[in-house]
Amino acid sequence: MRSDEPPNPCVNIANLEYRWANGAHALSIRRFSIEQGERVFLQGPSGSGKSTLLGVIAGVFAPTAGEAMILGQPFHKMTAAARDRVRADAMGVIFQQFNLVPYLNLIENVLLPCRFSRHRAARVGPSEAERIDKARRLLNRLGLKEEAGANRPAAELSVGQQQRVAAARALIGLPSLIIADEPTSALDAETRDAFIETLLSEAEQAAVLFVSHDASLSKHFDRLVVIEDINFTEDKRVVSLPQSAPAAAEA
Repeated sequence: MRSDEPPNPCVNIANLEYRWANGAHALSIRRFSIEQGERVFLQGPSGSGKSTLLGVIAGVFAPTAGEAMILGQPFHKMTAAARDRVRADAMGVIFQQFNLVPYLNLIENVLLPCRFSRHRAARVGPSEAERIDKARRLLNRLGLKEEAGANRPAAELSVGQQQRVAAARALIGLPSLIIADEPTSALDAETRDAFIETLLSEAEQAAVLFVSHDASLSKHFDRLVVIEDINFTEDKRVVSLPQSAPAAAEA
């Protein structure tokens, strides 16, 4: 574990509520936490609040009530700008829509977090050449060696290729927390498993919160959390399963 990592847990939510601007109730969580280095698979039906929960943890949404301690910081008390700074310095986020810059090439997109955070850039390497080498290595591991070498802009990539560039961008600079919202939706079954194995190995000591509708992928993770068990309830607890349980259930 790196010396600059925050104390455990890296996510600690208590009595949290989130409402949309029109007052509609979107999320209610009594208690939810993730330890540093833990890999958590989050599952639930459409509309259950998975993406809203990720938005709160990433600092995109401010809780309406309750506490959200993220990477040791009180997100429920901080300004949007302050939450943005924590996200830039210490989080890797794979958004559903990828949010790549279409006219930048693959390496330039991967290195974007280094442009916004000097701490992130320093962890990648002291020189631009070292950062480019690191970005290229991540892209190679994710099966994009040819595309990175051809200097292609992101707009020319397939949806599945863009997804993998977004993953490399999330991994660059040793973030303490990686949030992945349906990052394998455009990949075939064989590529999905290889992608997740690469994501988790490159994440090193980071905590990973991974959302997918595909329950079969939970076998790669330390813990399965079912969104119904933390949403809109006062008495249910988060469901925790051993890593082998999902695979055994399938068999």
